[in-house]
Amino acid sequence: MKKRLFLSAVLLLIGGALAMAQISTGEPSAVKVKTGNRPDKGTFGLYVGGGMDFGSFINRENNNRYVLPLVNLKYYFTDKVEGRIGLDFYRHDINIGGKKFTTAEAQEGDTYKYVNNAGNGNMMLWPGIAYHFTNKNILDVYVGAELPIGLTSASSKLVTGDPSVTTKRSMNAFNVGLGAFVGLQAFIGNLPLAIGLEYGLYGAYSIGNKVKNVRTDDNGKKVWYESLLNAGNPGAPNADNFEKLHVGEGYMGNQLRLTLSYYFK
Repeated sequence: MKKRLFLSAVLLLIGGALAMAQISTGEPSAVKVKTGNRPDKGTFGLYVGGGMDFGSFINRENNNRYVLPLVNLKYYFTDKVEGRIGLDFYRHDINIGGKKFTTAEAQEGDTYKYVNNAGNGNMMLWPGIAYHFTNKNILDVYVGAELPIGLTSASSKLVTGDPSVTTKRSMNAFNVGLGAFVGLQAFIGNLPLAIGLEYGLYGAYSIGNKVKNVRTDDNGKKVWYESLLNAGNPGAPNADNFEKLHVGEGYMGNQLRLTLSYYFK
């Protein structure tokens, strides 16, 4: 028993001596962590931003929705002045063709040709400029303006009946606007990367939001126009159709974007 106590005491003394030796001989060290790789004059940047849209060119109903990433190219004309241009593109098409029974009972041999083609799309360019207030490598605060401009289009063709009736519908609208935004970005470590947040307000005007209908049957051709906001299904003209029509639409919206930028020369 006494031997065990003696050995334990010796081990504790040795361990303490080693610990004291390590502490007394250790040298303090410091690691300097760089806080960013800020872009300067002549730097290019790829910018990807995705966030929430609270009403804009393609969201007239003002219902909140998520926005697909908007890809931009940046260029620093000076250390504080940045130019940017972005592209927002969407397209959807559907084509249906075949033979359709004339009655619900699907009688053999009693069919006619059926064609239904439709498509819609939106293309917007977002040129802009931003001013950065400081040259610090940690946080970057900036303000800017954008001039969104582009086209919205839609078309369809429906062929049905026996004898057949063809109804073509088309719409082409020109969109132009003006936006202002404020942003904050932080540079990641010693990488040419920055993560940030942008909030912007946009006012816009759209010209040509009308649908042109052309119906062709055995009686000839009929042309009429509908407002895009009240466009009905293809068919005979009704009280909401016009021989001539002009439609202009103005609206405001805003966006909140989470951004990721990669800089290079």
